[in-house]
Amino acid sequence: MKHSILFVDDEPNILQGLKRLLRPMHDQWDMLFAGSGQEALDLLAKQEVHAIVSDMRMPGMDGSELLRQVFLKYPEVIRFALSGYSSHEKDSRLTAPTHQFLMKPCDGKILVEALERALAARSFVPNTTILKKLMSLENLPVLPMVYSQITTELNQGDPSPKRIGEIVAKDVGLSANILKLVNSSFFGLRQHVATPQQAVIILGTSVIRSAIISLHIFQTFERMHCGQFSFQMLWNHCIRASAIGRAIAVAEGMGRGEADDACTATLLHDVGKLLLCATCGEECAQVLEEVRRSNRRVSDVEREQLGMTHAEIGAYLLGLWGLPEAVVQAIANHHSQSPQSQGRSIEDVVYFANVIDHRMFVFNEQYAKPTLDPTRLQNIGGMGKLAQWEQAVMGLNLGQEGDASRMGG
Repeated sequence: MKHSILFVDDEPNILQGLKRLLRPMHDQWDMLFAGSGQEALDLLAKQEVHAIVSDMRMPGMDGSELLRQVFLKYPEVIRFALSGYSSHEKDSRLTAPTHQFLMKPCDGKILVEALERALAARSFVPNTTILKKLMSLENLPVLPMVYSQITTELNQGDPSPKRIGEIVAKDVGLSANILKLVNSSFFGLRQHVATPQQAVIILGTSVIRSAIISLHIFQTFERMHCGQFSFQMLWNHCIRASAIGRAIAVAEGMGRGEADDACTATLLHDVGKLLLCATCGEECAQVLEEVRRSNRRVSDVEREQLGMTHAEIGAYLLGLWGLPEAVVQAIANHHSQSPQSQGRSIEDVVYFANVIDHRMFVFNEQYAKPTLDPTRLQNIGGMGKLAQWEQAVMGLNLGQEGDASRMGG
């Protein structure tokens, strides 16, 4: 099926440039172009559109208002904004219900890849009832501005850790929470990290970006007061799993990029629980009631009642945000009984980091402990390899951590 993409900009030269830039995509996309917000709404009223990409600064109806109207009338449409990060646009993005912001001028390859990942994310949620609820969530978190700015810097070359740290430092509240997290025992650092620049140098840009996303998601949903489970317990589980994942990656001699992706995926592997709780409270409550009644695994009951698990729902959100495909797939498959990989991979790291943490810590006596999937176990080399990984993890300080890892307000 060809996807229909609507591009909106009040400058004719920009639209002409987009047409030339995206000409190679004509076989895959039906592309529409509008010169104003009202023209875009008129097109949406006439035909189905799967995604919209709008400039933020336009006369009359600006991009923020257009995207809000699209959300209200056509919540199923994926919404992108092109932004120059002017002061006006910084204010606008606070109110724009947008899945992604991309920096202007935007490289064609980056734009195409971002749209393709976002469009592919829908396949993770086959339950149309759940999908409609997810798409209709007005407070669905969007990528934080600092993450988008760091991504833009990386796309323009290889900026110094100092520059990346300066971007993080501009957000005082985020900086405090990042430093609180990286100085907690979960990261096992032997020195105190005093500045965001130092955190980037020691941990790397990928780990800092994943920490930014994780903090942002948890804080957003915590403010929604979803009461189905303990946010602090889930947060601790995710950062413990991330530490375990990094230990496994190091033990397996993974390269820096692959190890960073594994760390990112394990840190974010359960964000689908937050999204499910915020959008499908009744369904979530029914799942947890059955879990407690029958002492079964959450993912098994989710798949039985919803036709999918929180793993796929988390992958859906992160796919909309355009995170690396390896990270999204590892999250989507961390409860799968049919692993996509053959041999050790990021997916294996996420799966076993999650299992090892559940084996080490009791979350709820009424929840069944995870069982090991024989195929996955065989892929990594059997119980002997798992024992090696658990031994590597034993050297980490993975206590409940208390206030040291608590999220800031």
